[in-house]
Amino acid sequence: MMSKRIVQSLQAATLLLCLLPSSLQAAGGGSPGTSSAPSPGVGKGEERRILLMKQDLERQIEENRKLLAEIDKKLALYQSLKKQSVRNLVKLYESMAPRTAASQIDIMPKALRLTLFSGMNPRKASRIMRYVDPRVAAEISAQMAGIPPTAGGD
Repeated sequence: MMSKRIVQSLQAATLLLCLLPSSLQAAGGGSPGTSSAPSPGVGKGEERRILLMKQDLERQIEENRKLLAEIDKKLALYQSLKKQSVRNLVKLYESMAPRTAASQIDIMPKALRLTLFSGMNPRKASRIMRYVDPRVAAEISAQMAGIPPTAGGD
């Protein structure tokens, strides 16, 4: 997912900022010309380059945080819409004639069956379940109980 990559990027950038020489961190990330006394072994040009890198990383971190917040908002909206779609689908199957609903449930993907029955009113689900193929009904029941399916119906 995109947000996972952004989080990893934020973590890597934060780690890089932590690894900067302490004399550069003490400068507070100010403008390149206002750094503290140069640290031993690091020339003025090198210090300026590192400060510019730090500023660039901080800017990228902020951009990534904004992107991540935007992705989170869109993900929340998507999940909300998906929940509403599932609720509508459950209502649709609850309102169908039990035999008709059962014949369609017999041929639908397992995950969808579980989603439907998990959201249904138990009384309406039981009316439909009477007409579902017995093997399919057993699979649905096992899934709802959290029991992994077994070959041969053991």
